[in-house]
Amino acid sequence: MIFRTADIQDIPRIMTLTAQGIAVLKKQGSPQWQDGYGPSWQQIEQDIKEGAGYVLEDEEVIAYAALIKGTDPVYTVIKEGAWLKKGPYVSVHRVVVDSQETGKGLAQKLLSHLIDVSQQLGYCDVRIDTYHLNIGMQKAIISAGFVYRGKVQFPIPYGGRWAYQYLLE
Repeated sequence: MIFRTADIQDIPRIMTLTAQGIAVLKKQGSPQWQDGYGPSWQQIEQDIKEGAGYVLEDEEVIAYAALIKGTDPVYTVIKEGAWLKKGPYVSVHRVVVDSQETGKGLAQKLLSHLIDVSQQLGYCDVRIDTYHLNIGMQKAIISAGFVYRGKVQFPIPYGGRWAYQYLLE
């Protein structure tokens, strides 16, 4: 299995994975990523152009995530908790795994690789969020060593998310 930065040529496959993820979330009864609020082609393309898109590949791309540098406006307000560190951080967004490969720990592996990249980039604070009904993602986040910190709110319908933080020391 190969972990690498994503290429523009990966976008069709990443969008297939995203469509699978949207369908799985809908089947689970989660409003996350529904009604056009999931990752778009333009977002993925922007991630890749900025060097923020990463994939796991096993003959074909089986997982994707973006590692975004800089302040995330959604993370500036956290409720029912607090971030443990203030200062520069990176955020993990748009995590998708091939629906035929779920349950194999791929999301956790992808997150572990992203933590390594964060450290190589000089960041000691990595943040991520997910919808409260996304149990699989919560398990992957916790398995990768993230700790629950509170709740954040995206400016979209059903935008409440549980926020997690991983501190490298």
